[in-house]
Amino acid sequence: MKILLKKPSGDTLENITDKFKIKELIEFERFCRDNAQWKEMKKCFAENSTVTISWFKGSGHEFVEASSKMETYAPHKLFDTLIWINNEKAVSLTIATIQIRQEIDGHLLELQSDVKLLYKTQKINNEWSIISMEGIYEKDSLLPVCPIDGIIIPQEEILKYRSSYANLSYALSQNGYDIDVNLPGIDKPETVEKLYQESEDWLNS
Repeated sequence: MKILLKKPSGDTLENITDKFKIKELIEFERFCRDNAQWKEMKKCFAENSTVTISWFKGSGHEFVEASSKMETYAPHKLFDTLIWINNEKAVSLTIATIQIRQEIDGHLLELQSDVKLLYKTQKINNEWSIISMEGIYEKDSLLPVCPIDGIIIPQEEILKYRSSYANLSYALSQNGYDIDVNLPGIDKPETVEKLYQESEDWLNS
């Protein structure tokens, strides 16, 4: 039964209530991430949850720990969230922009990376928890905070990375992070389709 990416129909009051709770959970997890509320952030993830994004792959609880040690401030702007529910499971897509302001070679730069965050959530002991979070990368930019602050980044440094998250990869690599170059991104539609299919299968399992 195809559910994911289809127009929602026949929502019950219970489904609507659950969607609100899931949306609140996702927004609260990101709020905790952006405001260093690590203890509360950890509560959002199920015990055996996973996170797969540009700079991290591991469990949800390990992700909280790694985030707490990240020196670069990387807040998120969240936009729409779409949710598909099947009984006690749900898949959500949150449209977001990652914002990182950091100094590179003495120049203060602003990174903006547009992504879709795909969450799998499940009702456990009557509470919704995050089972997994994965990023779908779309596009990004890296610009001087002050227009007169000129900086020249060699083109080959950016071209080493995937076009859907090249600037994000470059900026994070400057801080010593290893970047996964095989993540879902619109420059490789087959990777996005694969993630959607896996999510559909999980939702119906």
